[in-house]
Amino acid sequence: MSTKIQFKRGTTAQVNAVTPDIGEPLYDITAAQLRMGDGASVGGNKVAMEGVKISRTFMVNGFHFPSALLEWAPIISGAYLAASLAAKKFWIPLNFLKIGDVIKSYKLVGDATLAVALTLDCKLVKINKAHPITTTDITNGAIVQIVAGGAFSAAADNDDETVSTDKQYVLEVLGTTGIGDSIKVMGAELLVDRMT
Repeated sequence: MSTKIQFKRGTTAQVNAVTPDIGEPLYDITAAQLRMGDGASVGGNKVAMEGVKISRTFMVNGFHFPSALLEWAPIISGAYLAASLAAKKFWIPLNFLKIGDVIKSYKLVGDATLAVALTLDCKLVKINKAHPITTTDITNGAIVQIVAGGAFSAAADNDDETVSTDKQYVLEVLGTTGIGDSIKVMGAELLVDRMT
């Protein structure tokens, strides 16, 4: 006769309501996810399991500039747009993505100095293999008209976008500054579901 071993288990809400002891396993029956206790984390820590998606936040701060003269310029803290420039673009390539990743949302992070009038827009764009190559804006993937000075962390809760073969993704940033205005973009934070 074999001995049956069962872990503590419950729905996601039930598992999220307990703090398991160090080394204590829990099983989330809603998400089919094993969690392990550390004695401090409520709900325990998710254990990487084959075929299970884990949400991760990726920090992105690589930039592609069309021209550093009279455009966005590279600086140590990211990308910089000086005063009195209109409708200038740069791109943040999302080269870390893997096929099967699901892009859930993103935030654009930076700082703006407002003297007259500035605007900053950003959108999530899919680049499609075609002849010629085409682009598609991701539904609800736009941050429109940051117009205030100070630090910003503007978010877009785009429709879930599953990364597939023959596709590339970028954040396209468009800025305009008036006399005395400037914009610095540090980068972006992307929330991605990734299969383990």
